[in-house]
Amino acid sequence: MISIILPAFKVDYLAATIQSLLEQTYRNYELIIVNDNPGSFVKNIVAEFDDNRIEYYENAENIGGKDLILNWNNCLKRGTGEFILFASDDDLYAPDYLQTMFDLTVKYPMVDLYHCRIRYFDNVGKVLQLSQPAAEYETCIDFIYQRLFWRRKQALQEFLFRRKAIEEIEGFVRFPVAWYTDDATLALLSRNGVAYSSKAMFHMRMSGQNISTANMNIKPKIEAMKQYAEWLSTYLPFMITQNEEDCFMKEMLLKEYRNILFDQYKNYLPYLSIVDYIKEALYINKNKILPITLLIKMFFKRKL
Repeated sequence: MISIILPAFKVDYLAATIQSLLEQTYRNYELIIVNDNPGSFVKNIVAEFDDNRIEYYENAENIGGKDLILNWNNCLKRGTGEFILFASDDDLYAPDYLQTMFDLTVKYPMVDLYHCRIRYFDNVGKVLQLSQPAAEYETCIDFIYQRLFWRRKQALQEFLFRRKAIEEIEGFVRFPVAWYTDDATLALLSRNGVAYSSKAMFHMRMSGQNISTANMNIKPKIEAMKQYAEWLSTYLPFMITQNEEDCFMKEMLLKEYRNILFDQYKNYLPYLSIVDYIKEALYINKNKILPITLLIKMFFKRKL
């Protein structure tokens, strides 16, 4: 059985999300909805659906607003299926998503992580772009390499993963505001390889209402990036290579991961105050992440 876990906070598109999950052609699943916005219309929206596969829970208070990872890990504990889909409250799934993922679990029984291509769309349904394709099977190293080196788009909600595997790593990896949490967690879950469908069955809404699309929490995001870099420094050296290509990719990852990751500093710096900018500039200069001349130029392009 598959456990679909849906932490719910936003209400604008929740009904459409639930409907897309109930329309799956694969029927052996449970839909666990956890209301993390008590007092909102989440409960009313869920009540509109009369389906015995839905299990509804309500947090006594908003947990995710204070500790998103705690809420996610609490939600995980409610799943009973062999596999878990961790959905969001405003995205959509094609009707054959679960069936296609289940077929991959049969074809690749040794794998713990399965995913598909992403279709990005706006609030009126217009398709904006598609994520880059992947091989039907990738090793752990290849999976991480494609994400870091080529910045291949991925989203936690596109993945189906084995419940036993995420229990073994004790849930989602903790970083501030859950930034890079999906990257680290998926890297751990990919240890036995990753299986993929080229069908764009996960449809991600670009609504501007989530942490990944808003210029908010900049300081915690920077701290999360630093913590993720340290996490990679302890994880990458112990990845097991399976072939010559893996050896090459592992060598490149160990050599370049910090430069690749910290190149994203340029996205954060313009939103910092003068004091915070100077603090980060000192850190960047000390660690030789970006040229000091670039830091000076960027200072005068700040948005605050």
